[in-house]
Amino acid sequence: GNSSYSVDGNMWAPDVIYNKHLGKWSMYLSVNGDYWYSSIIMLTADKIEGPYRYQAPVVTSGFNATNYKDTDAEIVLGGSSLPGRYTPSDNYGNHWPNAIDPCVFYDEEGKLWMSYGSWSGGIFMLELDESTGLRDYDVTYAVSEISDPYFAKKVAGGYYVSGEASYIEYIVGYYFLFVTYGGLEAAGGYQMRVFR
Repeated sequence: GNSSYSVDGNMWAPDVIYNKHLGKWSMYLSVNGDYWYSSIIMLTADKIEGPYRYQAPVVTSGFNATNYKDTDAEIVLGGSSLPGRYTPSDNYGNHWPNAIDPCVFYDEEGKLWMSYGSWSGGIFMLELDESTGLRDYDVTYAVSEISDPYFAKKVAGGYYVSGEASYIEYIVGYYFLFVTYGGLEAAGGYQMRVFR
């Protein structure tokens, strides 16, 4: 971010789910920043209408050598310096997601997951800890074309291919992934597509 940054107007795409383990409503909210430096945060409330209280970040994108230690990336990745593959560059968005547009859901076994991301880097999926609603630090991810130790598992997109605002739901034996495509202008052909 920069010195003129304000969260006003930079919070969007909330997703609310009842966390059975916490006994609270959990809101996952995008906080957008400059150059992919965005976060998805979690807030909780006793009632669905709030008030919601900030808990912690769930995942952060766009970190660099300066702000790396201000995120949980050091905890997840180990080591005391930023691994080279995350160095910000013009092709950052080809591979790594922008931490926006969360969708949180339970799978058929009761595990809690979050899909997130957009055109930049694609849609990723991260397993959460049901007892906290935050990242499950016991789950690890390999380095590959479709997986990353910090950002987790890529499920769609990347390389600035259209696609954002993922939504996943388990219905009668199948998982359905809804993704929004197209431009945001009136003639942009904005549309939702569903995958099974």
